[in-house]
Amino acid sequence: MPIPRFHIPGPWPESRVPFPEKASHHAMRVLRMRNGDRAEIFDGRGGRASGTLDFSSGKTLFNLERRLHDTAESPIRLTLLQAFVTQEKLDWIVEKAVEEGAAEIALFPAARCVTRLAGEKLSKKLQKLTAVAVSACEQCGRSVLPEITAFESFGAMLSGVSSEAKVILAPSAESGIRLGSARSAAFAVGPEGGFTEEEIAEAEAAGWTAGLLGPRILRTETAGLVALACANAVSGDYGMTGSKEGRL
Repeated sequence: MPIPRFHIPGPWPESRVPFPEKASHHAMRVLRMRNGDRAEIFDGRGGRASGTLDFSSGKTLFNLERRLHDTAESPIRLTLLQAFVTQEKLDWIVEKAVEEGAAEIALFPAARCVTRLAGEKLSKKLQKLTAVAVSACEQCGRSVLPEITAFESFGAMLSGVSSEAKVILAPSAESGIRLGSARSAAFAVGPEGGFTEEEIAEAEAAGWTAGLLGPRILRTETAGLVALACANAVSGDYGMTGSKEGRL
């Protein structure tokens, strides 16, 4: 059985680390852990430690035994740009993108978006998605919590990404995706109805490349995750051998 992992923001004391109320409740009431049970904590910035738990007076303390330095991060820095879709789909996309190793996840509005988020609703949604990302990190073994943000417009998204390879996914594209020797890659995914021709042209004018992911049209909640998985594969994250061109 995997050792339970908890996100405990740092800095940590050298020996006994107190758990926040939510993490304490999860350990005691949900997982029903007991004194001396082994656990692992991470700070969301790459820090990670192993030790045991101590429950007393309704509180939870982590006995820090060893700081760990190995990482579960992808060898290529991945950014997922996802157009607004239904809230249920967003939760699922963020969870799986974290498992795939995305370092950044950002939302943005597109012409064909049915769902629109702004102001307080957007702020609350970003908080919820961050909680989803925390749970995904706890489950998949990552110690770096991806940043989850939103752009106010499609144009702001295009200009706000600094990845070496910038790909806008489009079924109408004439060629596949080539990452070459890029050490960072960003993939922009449209809403349920896809990007408009005008948006694709705007992206290409801004230095993005229109890319095709195979012969089948993928749903919005599938396309970005497939792109992340393929980028991981050709970068060596899965122990697979990619082409010399970094071709997806």
